Amino acid sequence: MVSYLCAAPVAAVFLATGTLKLLDSYSFLKHVGQYRLIPSRLVGLASVLFIGLELALGAALLLGISGPLLPGAMLLFVFFAALTIWGTATGRVEDCGCYGGYLLLTPWQSVALDGGYLLLLGLSWYLRPAADSTIGPLWKWAIFFAVLVAGAGLSIRSARKPLFRFRFLKEGKAWNPGWLGNSPRDLGSGAHFLVFLSKDCPHCKRWVPLLNVLEVQPDLPGVMGIMSLNDAQRLEFLSEHMIRFPIIRMHKGLLSLLARAVPTAVLLENGIIVRHWEGEMPESYLERIRGFFEAIQTRKEEKSVFGG
Repeated sequence: MVSYLCAAPVAAVFLATGTLKLLDSYSFLKHVGQYRLIPSRLVGLASVLFIGLELALGAALLLGISGPLLPGAMLLFVFFAALTIWGTATGRVEDCGCYGGYLLLTPWQSVALDGGYLLLLGLSWYLRPAADSTIGPLWKWAIFFAVLVAGAGLSIRSARKPLFRFRFLKEGKAWNPGWLGNSPRDLGSGAHFLVFLSKDCPHCKRWVPLLNVLEVQPDLPGVMGIMSLNDAQRLEFLSEHMIRFPIIRMHKGLLSLLARAVPTAVLLENGIIVRHWEGEMPESYLERIRGFFEAIQTRKEEKSVFGG
Protein backbone atom coordinates (compact mmCIF):
# COMPACT_ATOMS: atom_id res chain seq x y z
CA MET A 1 0.00 0.00 0.00
CA VAL A 2 2.79 2.44 0.90
CA SER A 3 4.51 1.64 -2.39
CA TYR A 4 1.29 2.39 -4.28
CA LEU A 5 0.76 5.67 -2.41
CA CYS A 6 4.26 6.81 -3.40
CA ALA A 7 3.59 6.07 -7.06
CA ALA A 8 0.07 7.54 -7.18
CA PRO A 9 1.12 11.25 -7.33
CA VAL A 10 3.46 10.47 -10.22
CA ALA A 11 0.63 8.62 -11.96
CA ALA A 12 -1.54 11.72 -11.64
CA VAL A 13 1.24 13.86 -13.13
CA PHE A 14 1.72 11.49 -16.08
CA LEU A 15 -2.01 11.42 -16.81
CA ALA A 16 -2.46 15.20 -16.41
CA THR A 17 0.53 16.24 -18.53
CA GLY A 18 -0.19 13.58 -21.14
CA THR A 19 -3.80 14.76 -21.42
CA LEU A 20 -2.75 18.40 -21.82
CA LYS A 21 -0.40 17.42 -24.64
CA LEU A 22 -2.99 15.13 -26.22
CA LEU A 23 -5.64 17.85 -26.44
CA ASP A 24 -3.39 20.07 -28.57
CA SER A 25 -0.28 18.11 -29.57
CA TYR A 26 0.89 20.62 -32.20
CA SER A 27 2.55 22.81 -29.57
CA PHE A 28 4.37 19.80 -28.11
CA LEU A 29 5.55 18.74 -31.58
CA LYS A 30 7.03 22.20 -32.11
CA HIS A 31 8.79 22.05 -28.75
CA VAL A 32 10.31 18.62 -29.48
CA GLY A 33 11.55 19.91 -32.84
CA GLN A 34 13.37 22.77 -31.13
CA TYR A 35 15.74 20.33 -29.43
CA ARG A 36 16.96 19.12 -32.86
CA LEU A 37 17.86 15.72 -31.42
CA ILE A 38 16.10 13.64 -34.06
CA PRO A 39 15.51 14.14 -37.80
CA SER A 40 12.63 16.52 -38.49
CA ARG A 41 10.72 13.83 -40.39
CA LEU A 42 10.59 11.72 -37.21
CA VAL A 43 9.58 14.49 -34.79
CA GLY A 44 5.85 13.93 -35.28
CA LEU A 45 6.06 10.16 -34.81
CA ALA A 46 8.32 10.41 -31.76
CA SER A 47 6.08 13.06 -30.16
CA VAL A 48 2.80 11.19 -30.50
CA LEU A 49 4.38 7.93 -29.31
CA PHE A 50 5.78 9.74 -26.28
CA ILE A 51 2.35 11.18 -25.43
CA GLY A 52 0.81 7.72 -25.68
CA LEU A 53 3.57 6.23 -23.50
CA GLU A 54 3.20 9.00 -20.90
CA LEU A 55 -0.53 8.28 -20.55
CA ALA A 56 0.04 4.51 -20.51
CA LEU A 57 2.65 4.81 -17.75
CA GLY A 58 0.19 6.85 -15.68
CA ALA A 59 -2.44 4.16 -16.19
CA ALA A 60 0.06 1.42 -15.23
CA LEU A 61 0.97 3.19 -12.00
CA LEU A 62 -2.71 3.53 -11.07
CA LEU A 63 -3.46 -0.08 -11.98
CA GLY A 64 -0.63 -1.34 -9.81
CA ILE A 65 1.28 -3.12 -12.58
CA SER A 66 4.15 -0.68 -12.56
CA GLY A 67 6.67 -3.03 -10.92
CA PRO A 68 8.33 -4.10 -14.18
CA LEU A 69 8.03 -0.52 -15.54
CA LEU A 70 9.37 1.45 -12.56
CA PRO A 71 13.08 1.33 -13.56
CA GLY A 72 12.19 2.64 -17.02
CA ALA A 73 10.00 5.40 -15.58
CA MET A 74 12.82 6.43 -13.23
CA LEU A 75 15.28 6.58 -16.12
CA LEU A 76 12.75 8.69 -17.99
CA PHE A 77 12.85 11.38 -15.28
CA VAL A 78 16.66 11.32 -15.30
CA PHE A 79 16.47 11.84 -19.07
CA PHE A 80 13.95 14.69 -18.63
CA ALA A 81 16.20 16.50 -16.16
CA ALA A 82 19.32 16.10 -18.32
CA LEU A 83 17.44 17.21 -21.45
CA THR A 84 16.06 20.31 -19.72
CA ILE A 85 19.51 21.34 -18.46
CA TRP A 86 21.14 20.74 -21.85
CA GLY A 87 18.34 22.33 -23.90
CA THR A 88 18.20 25.53 -21.87
CA ALA A 89 22.00 25.78 -21.51
CA THR A 90 22.42 25.60 -25.30
CA GLY A 91 19.60 28.09 -25.91
CA ARG A 92 17.48 25.64 -27.90
CA VAL A 93 14.53 25.91 -25.51
CA GLU A 94 13.53 28.15 -22.61
CA ASP A 95 11.56 25.61 -20.62
CA CYS A 96 10.91 21.88 -20.46
CA GLY A 97 7.52 21.98 -22.19
CA CYS A 98 6.45 19.28 -19.74
CA TYR A 99 3.05 20.64 -18.81
CA GLY A 100 1.69 21.46 -22.24
CA GLY A 101 2.88 25.04 -21.86
CA TYR A 102 0.29 25.79 -19.16
CA LEU A 103 2.77 25.76 -16.28
CA LEU A 104 5.82 27.93 -16.91
CA LEU A 105 8.77 26.83 -14.83
CA THR A 106 12.40 27.83 -14.72
CA PRO A 107 14.81 25.06 -15.78
CA TRP A 108 15.86 24.47 -12.19
CA GLN A 109 12.28 24.31 -10.94
CA SER A 110 11.60 21.69 -13.61
CA VAL A 111 14.70 19.70 -12.62
CA ALA A 112 13.71 19.91 -8.94
CA LEU A 113 10.26 18.50 -9.75
CA ASP A 114 11.83 15.71 -11.79
CA GLY A 115 14.01 14.92 -8.78
CA GLY A 116 10.94 14.77 -6.54
CA TYR A 117 9.13 12.41 -8.91
CA LEU A 118 12.28 10.28 -9.15
CA LEU A 119 12.43 10.06 -5.36
CA LEU A 120 8.78 8.96 -5.14
CA LEU A 121 9.29 6.27 -7.76
CA GLY A 122 12.46 5.13 -6.02
CA LEU A 123 10.57 4.74 -2.75
CA SER A 124 7.79 2.90 -4.55
CA TRP A 125 10.36 0.54 -6.07
CA TYR A 126 12.10 -0.03 -2.74
CA LEU A 127 8.89 -0.61 -0.77
CA ARG A 128 7.05 -2.69 -3.37
CA PRO A 129 5.79 -6.14 -2.34
CA ALA A 130 7.58 -9.09 -3.89
CA ALA A 131 4.47 -9.96 -5.88
CA ASP A 132 4.57 -6.56 -7.56
CA SER A 133 7.60 -7.64 -9.58
CA THR A 134 5.47 -10.13 -11.50
CA ILE A 135 3.79 -9.35 -14.80
CA GLY A 136 0.31 -9.11 -13.28
CA PRO A 137 -3.13 -9.77 -14.80
CA LEU A 138 -3.32 -9.64 -18.59
CA TRP A 139 -6.45 -7.45 -18.54
CA LYS A 140 -4.47 -4.67 -16.87
CA TRP A 141 -1.81 -4.89 -19.56
CA ALA A 142 -4.56 -4.79 -22.17
CA ILE A 143 -5.63 -1.44 -20.66
CA PHE A 144 -2.00 -0.26 -20.68
CA PHE A 145 -1.60 -0.92 -24.42
CA ALA A 146 -5.08 0.40 -25.22
CA VAL A 147 -4.24 3.70 -23.51
CA LEU A 148 -0.91 3.86 -25.36
CA VAL A 149 -2.52 3.32 -28.77
CA ALA A 150 -5.48 5.61 -28.08
CA GLY A 151 -3.22 8.35 -26.73
CA ALA A 152 -0.94 8.23 -29.76
CA GLY A 153 -3.89 8.09 -32.16
CA LEU A 154 -5.68 11.08 -30.63
CA SER A 155 -2.41 13.01 -30.56
CA ILE A 156 -2.07 12.52 -34.33
CA ARG A 157 -5.54 13.96 -34.78
CA SER A 158 -4.99 16.92 -32.44
CA ALA A 159 -1.76 17.84 -34.27
CA ARG A 160 -3.98 18.82 -37.22
CA LYS A 161 -6.80 20.37 -35.19
CA PRO A 162 -6.86 20.72 -31.39
CA LEU A 163 -9.39 18.50 -29.64
CA PHE A 164 -9.72 21.29 -27.10
CA ARG A 165 -7.70 24.42 -26.56
CA PHE A 166 -7.73 26.76 -23.61
CA ARG A 167 -8.01 30.15 -25.28
CA PHE A 168 -6.61 32.99 -23.24
CA LEU A 169 -7.12 35.66 -25.92
CA LYS A 170 -10.91 35.52 -25.85
CA GLU A 171 -12.89 38.53 -27.03
CA GLY A 172 -14.44 40.29 -24.07
CA LYS A 173 -11.80 39.01 -21.65
CA ALA A 174 -9.45 41.33 -19.79
CA TRP A 175 -5.80 41.41 -20.78
CA ASN A 176 -3.58 40.17 -17.97
CA PRO A 177 -1.02 42.92 -17.17
CA GLY A 178 1.37 40.22 -15.94
CA TRP A 179 1.74 38.86 -19.47
CA LEU A 180 3.73 41.95 -20.43
CA GLY A 181 5.13 43.39 -17.25
CA ASN A 182 7.71 45.45 -19.16
CA SER A 183 5.26 47.16 -21.51
CA PRO A 184 6.26 50.77 -22.31
CA ARG A 185 2.59 51.66 -22.77
CA ASP A 186 -0.34 51.51 -20.39
CA LEU A 187 -2.40 48.71 -21.88
CA GLY A 188 -5.15 49.29 -19.35
CA SER A 189 -6.26 52.51 -21.03
CA GLY A 190 -6.77 53.54 -24.64
CA ALA A 191 -6.62 51.36 -27.75
CA HIS A 192 -3.66 49.14 -28.64
CA PHE A 193 -2.96 46.78 -31.53
CA LEU A 194 -0.76 43.95 -30.23
CA VAL A 195 0.90 41.61 -32.72
CA PHE A 196 2.65 38.33 -31.87
CA LEU A 197 5.59 37.87 -34.25
CA SER A 198 8.57 35.58 -34.86
CA LYS A 199 11.90 36.43 -36.45
CA ASP A 200 11.77 33.14 -38.38
CA CYS A 201 8.29 33.75 -39.83
CA PRO A 202 8.30 35.11 -43.43
CA HIS A 203 4.66 36.17 -43.11
CA CYS A 204 5.53 38.19 -40.00
CA LYS A 205 8.29 40.01 -41.87
CA ARG A 206 5.83 40.95 -44.62
CA TRP A 207 3.59 42.45 -41.95
CA VAL A 208 6.32 44.76 -40.60
CA PRO A 209 6.05 47.54 -43.27
CA LEU A 210 2.27 47.49 -42.87
CA LEU A 211 2.54 47.77 -39.09
CA ASN A 212 4.97 50.68 -39.52
CA VAL A 213 2.26 52.49 -41.48
CA LEU A 214 -0.39 51.77 -38.86
CA GLU A 215 1.89 53.05 -36.09
CA VAL A 216 2.10 56.54 -37.62
CA GLN A 217 -1.65 56.93 -38.15
CA PRO A 218 -2.80 59.33 -35.41
CA ASP A 219 -6.38 58.06 -35.33
CA LEU A 220 -5.54 54.34 -35.13
CA PRO A 221 -4.43 52.28 -32.11
CA GLY A 222 -0.72 52.23 -31.40
CA VAL A 223 1.09 49.11 -32.56
CA MET A 224 3.21 46.96 -30.26
CA GLY A 225 5.05 43.80 -31.35
CA ILE A 226 5.48 40.83 -29.01
CA MET A 227 8.37 38.43 -29.62
CA SER A 228 10.48 35.92 -27.67
CA LEU A 229 13.83 37.62 -28.34
CA ASN A 230 16.63 38.59 -25.99
CA ASP A 231 17.82 42.20 -25.97
CA ALA A 232 20.53 41.70 -28.60
CA GLN A 233 18.19 39.82 -30.96
CA ARG A 234 15.48 42.43 -30.47
CA LEU A 235 17.80 45.33 -31.36
CA GLU A 236 19.06 43.44 -34.40
CA PHE A 237 15.49 42.72 -35.57
CA LEU A 238 14.48 46.37 -35.05
CA SER A 239 17.45 47.61 -37.06
CA GLU A 240 17.25 45.03 -39.84
CA HIS A 241 13.58 45.71 -40.59
CA MET A 242 13.56 49.45 -39.74
CA ILE A 243 10.73 48.96 -37.27
CA ARG A 244 8.99 52.07 -35.98
CA PHE A 245 6.88 50.44 -33.28
CA PRO A 246 8.09 48.97 -29.95
CA ILE A 247 8.97 45.29 -29.71
CA ILE A 248 8.48 43.74 -26.27
CA ARG A 249 9.95 40.44 -25.15
CA MET A 250 7.67 37.68 -23.87
CA HIS A 251 8.76 34.28 -22.56
CA LYS A 252 8.64 31.79 -25.44
CA GLY A 253 6.45 29.36 -23.52
CA LEU A 254 3.91 32.04 -22.65
CA LEU A 255 3.90 33.35 -26.23
CA SER A 256 3.23 29.85 -27.58
CA LEU A 257 0.47 29.45 -25.02
CA LEU A 258 -1.29 32.69 -25.99
CA ALA A 259 -0.76 32.51 -29.75
CA ARG A 260 -0.96 29.13 -31.47
CA ALA A 261 0.29 30.66 -34.73
CA VAL A 262 2.14 33.79 -35.81
CA PRO A 263 1.33 36.41 -36.75
CA THR A 264 -1.55 36.75 -34.32
CA ALA A 265 -3.08 40.16 -33.66
CA VAL A 266 -5.16 41.42 -30.75
CA LEU A 267 -7.04 44.70 -30.42
CA LEU A 268 -7.27 46.01 -26.86
CA GLU A 269 -9.55 48.80 -25.69
CA ASN A 270 -9.09 49.94 -22.10
CA GLY A 271 -7.53 46.61 -21.18
CA ILE A 272 -10.26 44.46 -22.76
CA ILE A 273 -9.67 42.15 -25.75
CA VAL A 274 -12.07 43.44 -28.39
CA ARG A 275 -10.96 41.48 -31.47
CA HIS A 276 -8.56 38.64 -32.23
CA TRP A 277 -7.07 37.61 -35.58
CA GLU A 278 -4.80 34.68 -36.51
CA GLY A 279 -2.67 35.01 -39.64
CA GLU A 280 -4.64 37.89 -41.12
CA MET A 281 -4.66 41.67 -40.95
CA PRO A 282 -7.98 43.41 -40.17
CA GLU A 283 -9.55 44.46 -43.47
CA SER A 284 -10.24 48.02 -42.27
CA TYR A 285 -6.53 48.41 -41.47
CA LEU A 286 -5.55 47.07 -44.89
CA GLU A 287 -7.81 49.68 -46.49
CA ARG A 288 -6.05 52.43 -44.55
CA ILE A 289 -2.65 51.08 -45.57
CA ARG A 290 -3.66 50.95 -49.23
CA GLY A 291 -4.94 54.51 -48.96
CA PHE A 292 -1.66 55.60 -47.40
CA PHE A 293 0.45 54.17 -50.21
CA GLU A 294 -1.94 55.47 -52.89
CA ALA A 295 -1.66 58.97 -51.43
CA ILE A 296 2.15 58.74 -51.55
CA GLN A 297 2.02 57.56 -55.16
CA THR A 298 -0.34 60.40 -56.09
CA ARG A 299 1.98 62.99 -54.53
CA LYS A 300 4.93 61.53 -56.42
CA GLU A 301 3.03 61.74 -59.70
CA GLU A 302 1.95 65.32 -59.00
CA LYS A 303 5.49 66.32 -58.12
CA SER A 304 6.75 64.73 -61.33
CA VAL A 305 4.17 66.57 -63.43
CA PHE A 306 4.77 69.98 -61.88
CA GLY A 307 8.49 69.41 -61.81
CA GLY A 308 8.41 68.72 -65.54
